[in-house]
Amino acid sequence: MSNDPLERARSELIENEQLIWADRPVSERFYRKKIKAAIAGKVIISLIVLWILGVIYTSFSSGNLPALALVFFALPLLFIARKLLNKPVEARQRAEQTYYAITDKRLLIINDYKDKSVESYDLDKLEFVENAENSDGTGNVYFTKTLITTISNNDRNGNSSGKRSVHEVKKGFKGIYDAEKVEVEITKRMT
Repeated sequence: MSNDPLERARSELIENEQLIWADRPVSERFYRKKIKAAIAGKVIISLIVLWILGVIYTSFSSGNLPALALVFFALPLLFIARKLLNKPVEARQRAEQTYYAITDKRLLIINDYKDKSVESYDLDKLEFVENAENSDGTGNVYFTKTLITTISNNDRNGNSSGKRSVHEVKKGFKGIYDAEKVEVEITKRMT
């Protein structure tokens, strides 16, 4: 697969379709958003290492060697913490392998990271286009939304309550430069 957004988007075009715009999200934006997870991972690993050293020291000094088995309880926590450390790098890789495109007929979100998918949205079926500016100079252009309904069946006392909550998730081109120009281009193509 090509790493060039224009080339990658052209490979998804259908017959008689013209490519208008293609780009990918700014990978540094997604990297920075996951830094807190990496810091939490470092803190957790430090605490686990201190705990392991404490268990080893007290086990040997007191002669209670079976207590060393407590070290095995820390292994799953180390695995989770390692995953947290990798979050920023994974977010950057995901962004570098995501491509957005506008054609004369549809909008494309191409994901070449692990699960490899192509989402296509017909321009004539879009209900809205919304631009949201980010503080780092990038922006998001949303053009579709999904409603997620959650139903909780029981309250704390075990009574059936059937509480229902609805959450709206917007989807679109996230973390791109010139989001306002992209919004204008999509709006122009919709009419």
